[in-house]
Amino acid sequence: MTTVTASPGVGSRTVAGPGLPAGRVNIADRVLQKTAERAAAEIIGVDAKSVHVEIVSARDTAAVRVTTPFPVPRLDDTEAVRAATPVLEAARVAQGELKARLARLFGREISRVDLTISGASAPQRKRVL
Repeated sequence: MTTVTASPGVGSRTVAGPGLPAGRVNIADRVLQKTAERAAAEIIGVDAKSVHVEIVSARDTAAVRVTTPFPVPRLDDTEAVRAATPVLEAARVAQGELKARLARLFGREISRVDLTISGASAPQRKRVL
């Protein structure tokens, strides 16, 4: 029997099966947090340094709180603004994708993903020299 422990605040999980070595695997909270931040940044499309994640866990499930700016097109680019998905719709899609990816990465149920949009992130205008 193998026990997988994700450090004190995140809980533990027992995995048993043929061919699995007996023992314990400890995963620090910081590793889970950084993994969630990078996954959120990739899914949302922002720099990982601007994403903040908190993980609250109970038994075999976890809730994730994500605070991040959200990408929007440059407001002077009317074509991009017309073609853009509304922020609320894009945020709901990102929540669902993040919930599924974190469940796969963490190997446990993610009961909810709370997404707080802290600002807007527009692409930088490129200078032509």
